[in-house]
Amino acid sequence: MQYFQVFSKLPAFTEEMVSRIPEHRQKIDKLLSLGRIAGYSVAMDRSSLWMIVFAADELAVMDLLSELPLNEYLNPEITPLMFHLTPDLISTPSWN
Repeated sequence: MQYFQVFSKLPAFTEEMVSRIPEHRQKIDKLLSLGRIAGYSVAMDRSSLWMIVFAADELAVMDLLSELPLNEYLNPEITPLMFHLTPDLISTPSWN
């Protein structure tokens, strides 16, 4: 298993896209809680999104993306990462 960065430009939002956002967000929240997604960001102007996905390979990333309600609007660029660090993954020494 390794981390992948997924980047996608987003088209202008339509009513159809907006109607799918609650279901999409629910799916993202579930994948975050399961550890399959380690980060999810959308540009303020809604023009782009970034995800950090934890998967076996690029095919598994594509399978995960296919589960998303907004998948048909994504044009993903998938990049394997050497590592992905976040503050919650870095342990701090215990002074006890």
